[in-house]
Amino acid sequence: MPVAPGRELARRDALARTRAPEPSGGDEVAALEARLRGVLDEVTALDVEIEKLSAALADFSRAWEHQLGRAFAERAVAERLVRRLTGLEDALFEESNRVRAAEPQPRRRRAQRRTRHASAARRARAAWDPAPEPHDGWPEAGGPDPGTAEAAQAAPEPEVEAREVSLKRTYRRLARLLHPDLAQDDGERARLSDLMARVNAAYARGDLTELSVLSERLGAGEPLGELTDDERRAHLQARVANLERIAASLRRERDRLLRSDTERLRTESARRAEAGGDLVEETRVELAEETAAAYGDALARLERLGKAARELARARKARMRELEKRGPTGAKRAFDPLAESELVRRGAARLEERRATAAARELARALEDQARAALWEVALTCLAFFAEAAGTRPPDVLATAEGWTAVWDAVRAEWPGAPELPRALARLPRHLTLGARQDGDEVLAGMQLASADLAAGVQMALDRPAVARVGAAVLAALGPVETCPACRAAGPARHLHRTRGLDTLHGLVCAACGAVLRSYWRYGEVDGLEALAPHALRLGLVAEVTAALAGTTLGFQLLPAEAEALTAEKLRRRFADLYLTPYDVALAPAAVQVLGEEGPLGPGARLEGRGRLELAPAPDAGVTGPELLELLRARIERRFRP
Repeated sequence: MPVAPGRELARRDALARTRAPEPSGGDEVAALEARLRGVLDEVTALDVEIEKLSAALADFSRAWEHQLGRAFAERAVAERLVRRLTGLEDALFEESNRVRAAEPQPRRRRAQRRTRHASAARRARAAWDPAPEPHDGWPEAGGPDPGTAEAAQAAPEPEVEAREVSLKRTYRRLARLLHPDLAQDDGERARLSDLMARVNAAYARGDLTELSVLSERLGAGEPLGELTDDERRAHLQARVANLERIAASLRRERDRLLRSDTERLRTESARRAEAGGDLVEETRVELAEETAAAYGDALARLERLGKAARELARARKARMRELEKRGPTGAKRAFDPLAESELVRRGAARLEERRATAAARELARALEDQARAALWEVALTCLAFFAEAAGTRPPDVLATAEGWTAVWDAVRAEWPGAPELPRALARLPRHLTLGARQDGDEVLAGMQLASADLAAGVQMALDRPAVARVGAAVLAALGPVETCPACRAAGPARHLHRTRGLDTLHGLVCAACGAVLRSYWRYGEVDGLEALAPHALRLGLVAEVTAALAGTTLGFQLLPAEAEALTAEKLRRRFADLYLTPYDVALAPAAVQVLGEEGPLGPGARLEGRGRLELAPAPDAGVTGPELLELLRARIERRFRP
């Protein structure tokens, strides 16, 4: 800062010293200045302490999140799955209570009833399908809050400067405003020179109080008179009070950081390390145990979900029977309490052509893409689809949560990185859900397609070879696990129709050698594994050879390898085993011919690629084809008579 040269500078300094009061004019002023210096030192120390503590907490929080963030997130996902299953179970029981009290309404009130039911269903769905939490990385209690250190670090620092910095800043501000070179005339130059000398003297003494008061007066446009002891005391008291408020705020901030979960964990981590332990590794083990327990709880609740669904089905049947008794004659099943439920959707119709909606086509494309990168998601979708296509009674292996787990473990074994079932349920793709559906008189609950019309999309995707291979692997795992007495292989048995057309005989065969493990008839609507037979044929799990008997086509299903090696003699013996022997037809197997398009086939003739085949009695058998057909029909019908 330029100053007046020579004598003029000495004169002004002497004048300023004679006019300016001493900075410690009185014991009270000196005490205030000492107090001000002490508070300022405390604020500076607190500020440094908080900055270091915040940085340490931020570093610890980042390291903790890096090492344990995924473990905390996985536990949060598992706990959310448990809450979702629990909520769905409660909603199903609540729906059971509603069904028991349901009353048929007049037609004119149908829209009102539908609105009321929709509102109730929305409330129920909100209870079991909550929106995902915005952050799964940390526990609700006991873990560090990543925002604690960051918030402390991002908080604005108090506007407190060191005394030397503040003294120099105030002096420079006054010098810029009071420099004599700014004067317009000689009188103004003399006045500014006197004020500048006063400023220089105060700066030389280190009198921040006088410089601050001069700066305030100058900014307010007040006269720059002499600084009295009262004004000096008032200014010092105001500065001390302001700094004490800042110090109190900083102490509270420091104490908050010291009481934070992050600091407690940091302290405990250091204590464990001194004792030879590792808090991070111990916490990782604890989180893994808690996550496994939560997923185990989820599987148990998946089992309870089936019980709640069956209870709802019983409540519906009982209420409908009661309403039928009370209703007019001929008005049976006029009211279904679940007809308008939004909690329980209608099941997808089995073996029925459905119009492919835009959503179904989108799903088909998504499954085709996933078949190249995420096979386990395709498998999970196929599993949900087959469970729904099986009708009111799922395959026996899917009757329990343990069965679902065993099937999924068998399927995912070929794909490294595929999650366990509870982890997959916790992260279902959007076309799958945990919910309930009505199929006929039954209610089923568990993993299913998000809506019934998506079944058409899965059907379309199964036409693609990559998706079909995954679907075949899933369907093959749904057979009952048995040990073959012939080859001693253990694994899921393969269901097929040993014959159909004239009679329908189901069979379970060894998937390894084709040995028949069980044969049985089943009448009425098929469910479970039997209902999935068309999919097994479509996906190539079984092959079918057809042959006509007097114009009636008979189908014989075999394993693909058996069908490829089938000869005329083997087909003749199969016909005899399934029709002639069971129905006591006095016709030797050798008396039955296998005819191809070119005529009778020799015993060793391979049938693959032969085209149309026929079964017919030999000319000397004593019975014609139509007579044999009618005899078999009569004896098959006899089985249904009392």
